[in-house]
Amino acid sequence: MAKTFLLEPELIAATENVFPDLNNDLISAKNLLKQETVSTGDSLYDHLTNIVHGVIKNRPPSVGETFEQYSWEIKLEKLKPDFDILHGVTIPPRQLAEAERLDEMFKTVANDQNEDVGEEEGLNLEEEMTKADVVDLIEHNFNFRQAGFGLPESECFKIYIALKWLAAKEPVCTVRFFGKIYGTKADYYVAETDLTEDEMNMRIREFDMKEMPGEGEARAEGEDRDAEEAKREDLEGETEAPKEPVPPKLPLEPRSSWTAPPPPPSERPGQGVNEKVYWACNRLGDPWVCLPDVAPPQLAAARGFVRAMTGDLDAEVVTFPPFDGTERHYLRAQVARIAAAACVSPRGYYTFGSGEEEEDVDAEGEGDMRVNINPSYEGHNTKDLLDTSLTYWVHHRHHILKQGRTIWWNPNAISMDEAAEEEDEDVPPQMEPETGPSLLTSLSEDAKLENLNAWSARAGSRLAPDRAVVLLKSNLWPGAAAYAYDKKTECMYVGWGLKYTSPNYSPPQLPRAQEEYPIGPEVMEMADPTFADEEAYRIAHLPPEPRPVVAEGEGEEEENEEGDD
Repeated sequence: MAKTFLLEPELIAATENVFPDLNNDLISAKNLLKQETVSTGDSLYDHLTNIVHGVIKNRPPSVGETFEQYSWEIKLEKLKPDFDILHGVTIPPRQLAEAERLDEMFKTVANDQNEDVGEEEGLNLEEEMTKADVVDLIEHNFNFRQAGFGLPESECFKIYIALKWLAAKEPVCTVRFFGKIYGTKADYYVAETDLTEDEMNMRIREFDMKEMPGEGEARAEGEDRDAEEAKREDLEGETEAPKEPVPPKLPLEPRSSWTAPPPPPSERPGQGVNEKVYWACNRLGDPWVCLPDVAPPQLAAARGFVRAMTGDLDAEVVTFPPFDGTERHYLRAQVARIAAAACVSPRGYYTFGSGEEEEDVDAEGEGDMRVNINPSYEGHNTKDLLDTSLTYWVHHRHHILKQGRTIWWNPNAISMDEAAEEEDEDVPPQMEPETGPSLLTSLSEDAKLENLNAWSARAGSRLAPDRAVVLLKSNLWPGAAAYAYDKKTECMYVGWGLKYTSPNYSPPQLPRAQEEYPIGPEVMEMADPTFADEEAYRIAHLPPEPRPVVAEGEGEEEENEEGDD
């Protein structure tokens, strides 16, 4: 039988497996209990020690029943804050400034609400009509979030209070949150309002006075033009020969006969692209800034370039084609474009009504009909709203023409009048009027984007489609969305304020440089003459040699001699 011999280390290991070491096991178990937790920095060993001390100190009649109570009381003692060290806690200045702004805004709205509650019994019909109507953003944002779109709840509540603050401080009758536009340095919160009747009439009067040309300025301009023409005629009519040789007169600088076409006039406040008044602010709690009305040249220029917002309303907009205005004008132009293309609603939610009322027709006689909420709207089912043809969704804002207006302005009348005044037989070519889709046009007529539909519809839930919120997102303006649920609908924009661009987009090229002067002998370029050419020119143009001077006596003697001969 073979015998096995164990070495000393192997013998020790074998004996350890047979006989346990109580001291080592106790130390390892104690170390396990002394491991500290990450949240409180305490260990189970210390917690059990405190429980045992409490039990021995108080000696309860039933230790097993009060064990958990002692454990809970010890944990609460450790979680109590130490208020003696709060004097060393400092609030960051940014958070403190934000809290002060919001506190002022909240106090203003609270005081306004208290006054409304106190005067609720004594309100008459006129006071109720002057009170601004603020759209319930909290409810609409809740419906948006059911479909995966919208704002955070904390930010939504602050925006809602800011809208009520705007309604309390400015002469507006309706207030609606248009959206949030991101910027490179700061963001814009944009509110859409309707002004009161008195404020709107005042703005219309100011607009009419501004559009009328001043007689003094026109007279001064005419006098300057007459003086310039008289000076030009004097230069051309000088025919007297100077007594001394002077260098030849240079030809007059050619003047271009091209005149820029008259820019389309801006639409009046309360009509077309200026139907709504928009307000913007960078931070909630700051005063709302009223954005100016948009002009047609600004809309035409904004369509030709891509530029992100900076967050500064006074920032210069350096682009091509050139934009006339600062960032506040550019922001207003982008808001008008987004509103015209992305404000949609289910069919039947808005209606024209009679459509033949006096306020629905502008001063020029062109139709400027507006839509109103249909009180008998019953809603649509989810299947119809999710239809890919989008025939159950319509636009309820005016389409902006290429001219930069919603109502086409006829420049032909001005051209005909000018031709008649100048008695010119050549009549300028007539421009064809622009047309666009009318109000409440179905979304099925929108153009596609590179084999992609202009809109995408989805339901907020697949488990209960009958009660799901239908969300419609724009692919033409990323960030624009609208929802429909039961008899409610709303639009909102949260994005960079930029239109969809294809991956191979390239900015427009600069135009070719135009010729400043026509090619002719006066301005024709030629090579500089060499020294030999100049010397030959000088010799060829030398004055003739003077004839020799003959004395009077010498001439008579020569004549006499010839006679004698």
